[in-house]
Order: sequence, then structure tokens, then C-alpha cells
Amino acid sequence: MVRKTLSKIAVIAAALSLIAAPAHAVNLVGGGATFANPILDACKAEYARFSGDSYVYNSLGSGAGRSGIDKGDFDFGWSDTPHLGSTAPAGMIHLPVVAAPVAILYNVPGMRGQLHLSPATLAKIFAREITRWDDPAIKADNARAVKSPVFETERVKTTVGGQSTFNTVVKKDAKGNPIIKRYSQTRLNVRLPKQDIVVIYRADSSGTSGILTNFLRAAVPSVWTKNGNNAFDASFPGQINAPANLGKIQSARGSELVASLAAKTPGAITYAEKDYATKNKLSFAKLYNNADVAVDPGAAGTSAFLGSATLNESNGTITLDYKTSNPAAYLLGSTSYALVLTNYKDKEKAAAVKKLMTFILDECAKRFPETEFAVIDGPLYDFNKKLIAKIG
Repeated sequence: MVRKTLSKIAVIAAALSLIAAPAHAVNLVGGGATFANPILDACKAEYARFSGDSYVYNSLGSGAGRSGIDKGDFDFGWSDTPHLGSTAPAGMIHLPVVAAPVAILYNVPGMRGQLHLSPATLAKIFAREITRWDDPAIKADNARAVKSPVFETERVKTTVGGQSTFNTVVKKDAKGNPIIKRYSQTRLNVRLPKQDIVVIYRADSSGTSGILTNFLRAAVPSVWTKNGNNAFDASFPGQINAPANLGKIQSARGSELVASLAAKTPGAITYAEKDYATKNKLSFAKLYNNADVAVDPGAAGTSAFLGSATLNESNGTITLDYKTSNPAAYLLGSTSYALVLTNYKDKEKAAAVKKLMTFILDECAKRFPETEFAVIDGPLYDFNKKLIAKIG
């Protein structure tokens, strides 16, 4: 009887220990677009504190994100442009859970005032039709009357590091569109030095290159005569290795390295997520949009631009509207896609990926507004929630 009683107690104790034991942490491995790295890096500790899980993100470029999910090397990949090729694994979907501007960064000693560029001038610079900073077209963009949106702001409370904090953010309407308070109007008189332009581009397969070249092709097809491509040199409308371009077109792998190279190169212009400007002490340009309004690369301009995008429910991609007349739109805004599966073999991992993507969508941009990633809301938020529900 005593032995039987002890046996029952042991069984009950074992059962209780199973109930009381916390679920073990799930460690996810992801990789891909360098564009998304600033927000994913900023949010890593917050996610671990919230969930008990963790993730490692390898900032290698969109091409690596696509191949990594194809080969099963990553639990989630990341790409700035859609992964619609034949190598994409069955059950893969896109999640446009982060959005930010691609900024035009420059290092021009002697320039006084912020650079302003029209799409046509920008295209001619990257196509090497304009080769000097004192070119008449650049002068025309920077010696004229200009207006820029001033957005309404509000103070919002968030939690970072377990502590409550207040951030000033742009106020939005019910559809997720930033509210314009007024327009600032001024006359530009930017001083432009007599200096050669050095174009710096991404040498790797880069969704950020895809974003830039797709925009240039759509906005200025007479100049950017080739289709957009994740390989900048494949989209370049000319002979990138022509003798005249020697030393005037340089390349590096990843956003971190192109920004670093630009910081070391007088006369340089490049493209990357805005966070890399801050880290490398580079300046960034305002871009004129289709309403002839000059807009900074920021979360508000990105949200305004994405407001007219078409949402493709079949695969989770979005089609950007480069013809939008929204006066607040920053035309080089973009989403960046998490590449996830609806048919993970490991269901515990599937649940962890779903939890991570929900946290990124709901919390990361809100907690770290200084990264200039846009808070996803309105129809795009609902779109993402439906897609995340498919992860399994």
C-alpha cells in the first residue's frame, strides 16, 4: 500500500512539474536585406524581453535572403523586392511588415544647404548623364521656390527596456495617412561646388537597388532605359565599365559598406536606408514628387506614398504607385518583405515565426521611431494580419 501510494505521488508530482515548467525558448535564424537591419537590430532585445524567444538576423542582402529561405538555411528570409522566381519554396509567402524610405545620401564638402533633386535629375546622376555637382540641372533644382509638408504630431507612450517613454510621432487619420498641418515655403539658394560626382552602388544582389532602379525606370523611362533590377549594373542604362566611368562609379556590398565608402569619398552619392546616413555622418536629399513638393526621406512621407499602393492578396506583395499625386508622398518609400512559410515542418518553430512577425508588425516601429521606419496601419496592417495567420 505504501509503495502504491508513493508511486501515485510520484506520478502526480511529475505531471505537476510538466504543467509548471515554462516552455523552452525558441531561437530563430533569419537573414537577407540590409535595408531591414536597422529596425530588426533595434527590436531584438525588446522581442526577447516580450517573448522569451530570440532571433539572429544576418544582414547579407536581399539575394542572400531569397536563397536562404530557398535552401532552408533560414527560418525566415528578408527581401526588399518580391521573390517570385521558380526557386521559391512551396508554401512561401511575403509579409510586408516593415516600411521605410530609401534615402539618397551624399558627401559633398563645400555644399551649403540641403540638396533637393527631381526624379529626372536623380536619374541622370545615377545614369552618369550628369557628372558634376555644379551641373545646370542640379542648380535648377536647388535655386527655386519650394514647398515642403509640415506634419501634425502627437506624443505617444511606449515601453522600451521595461521603462515607459514618450515619443513625438506624426499624427495619422483613420486610414493611416499622415496629416499635413501646413506647408513651409522658401526659396532655395544651395551652394554647389565645382566637383565631380562619384556614384556608389550596391555590388551584391540588392533589393534596395531594385527599389531605386524600379523607381527610376517608372519615373524617367527616357533616361533610365532598362528595367529595374536587384543588380544595379544590370539595370544601368549604358556601359558601366566605360573608360569615362573609371573611378567615378564605385561599388560595395551591403548598405553598411556603401554608406561607409560614401563617407570616405568626397563628391559621393549613394542610396540606402536613412539610418545609415546618421551612422556615417552623411547628408540626405529631399526629393520632389509628382505634386512638385519636396519631401524628406522619413516615416511620414513613406506612409503617404504607400497609401495608394495595390495590395496583392494572392502572394502578399504590393504594387507601388509611382504616379501618385499625394503631396506628402516620398517616392522612394518602400516596404520590405519577410519571407516565411505556411508549411513549416517544425510546428513549434512555425508558432515562433508567427509570434515574431506579429511583434514586428505591431511594436517595432512604434518603439523605435528614431529609425524612421513607418508604423504599418490602415489597410496595409489588415493585409499583414491576414497573411501572418497563414503561417503554420
